[in-house]
Amino acid sequence: MDKREKIRDELLNWDNTVRKRKITLSNPVFIKGLALAPLAIAATSLKNSIILSIAVVLMLTPTRVITSLITRKMSVPLKTFYYPLTSAVVFGFAYYLMYRMMGTTAFSLGVYLPILVVDPLIVKNFEKTRKESFKYSIINGLRNTGGFVVACLLLGTVRELLAAGTIGGVQIMKVSLLPMAQHSFGGFLIIGIISALWKMCIGSYHDRLEREVAAHE
Repeated sequence: MDKREKIRDELLNWDNTVRKRKITLSNPVFIKGLALAPLAIAATSLKNSIILSIAVVLMLTPTRVITSLITRKMSVPLKTFYYPLTSAVVFGFAYYLMYRMMGTTAFSLGVYLPILVVDPLIVKNFEKTRKESFKYSIINGLRNTGGFVVACLLLGTVRELLAAGTIGGVQIMKVSLLPMAQHSFGGFLIIGIISALWKMCIGSYHDRLEREVAAHE
């Protein structure tokens, strides 16, 4: 398939293209608005963002895979119970692994780490009535995980730079451009701004594809 055919295929199957590109076109944070509370409140620095990202890496895909296996013949009300239950069990193992890796640093986010257990990012899939294959649960889980990690690290880096003038504790600027970036209000504000810019970029990308197809017709 040459470039022109690939672009035309992307446009004709735009919904499918968006669904597959969880990092860019359907980012779980900036497009779907998932995990906003933990990010707006806890992702105030690159360090905190790394901790949150590790937790989601250890939780999201395993929770999705396990529940896809044990809830295949269950109704949505039963899935509503088993998804957070599975998430809580997986979180217990994830928390232990994080403690082994980083000691008490794993506890530095307080309640905003365990709150991931019931966050839509982890448990939203229970509302789907169709069966999800084992392979698809892994693929989609990894895609969502990748999208969250990118958004989390970007947000933490931007907030730390604006609030403290540092990135990962390294001094970049001597001026604090936006001190409120370290607070929850500033977190929600920055998420909103990045989300708006993100959607503008997606719109521009879609328009560019349309212009390229039109130019070859």
